[in-house]
Amino acid sequence: MFSIDIIQVAILWCIAGLTLVCAINSRGVVRAVVSGLITTAIVVTSVFFSYMKYDSVKREIGLGETPSVPSSSSETTTENRTNSCSPVEKHILEDVIAISDSILAFPKLKYINNQGIEKREIFESKALSLRNKSMDSYRQVRGLFGPGDEKSCYYDLLLAAADNLRLAGYETHSLFGQENDNVGDSLNKAAVYAAQAKAVFLQLREQL
Repeated sequence: MFSIDIIQVAILWCIAGLTLVCAINSRGVVRAVVSGLITTAIVVTSVFFSYMKYDSVKREIGLGETPSVPSSSSETTTENRTNSCSPVEKHILEDVIAISDSILAFPKLKYINNQGIEKREIFESKALSLRNKSMDSYRQVRGLFGPGDEKSCYYDLLLAAADNLRLAGYETHSLFGQENDNVGDSLNKAAVYAAQAKAVFLQLREQL
């Protein structure tokens, strides 16, 4: 369709050129006037359709579009950054959401103790794995930008949420090295950190 339109416009200009030649070679006043009118009409038609095609091409390649007025500079920066997320960043978001869910679903220490020593060791191993995963995710987020790269609002939110997730993983694993009096505080901290991190991760994922 795109090439056919160009051919049609080219044919119009060829016809306009032929009529111009005929008008120049016409003999007699009447013939010259008629040929001139016809030539003018064809040239005007060619100019009109050429302009229409030019305007259509501009819209197709995105030229001349009026940018939307942002509600705020921070929202625009975040939206532009998330719209251009790389597959690596999207993969990291999916991973940290899954880690957040695992920390929030981690059982209470009372339940773990009732399962026996062997099960307790299994849960402790899972807690250590969550701690390591949350730390690795935090490092991956920090590594998304180099020292000379421009930091965006999106990056600041993601890094803060990843730090909360790191703290949640730490508090989850620390349950197994604390006295019973301090277990409740660690459980509450882990849940709060993980919930805050997950809320930010989900918000950023929705903007992708």
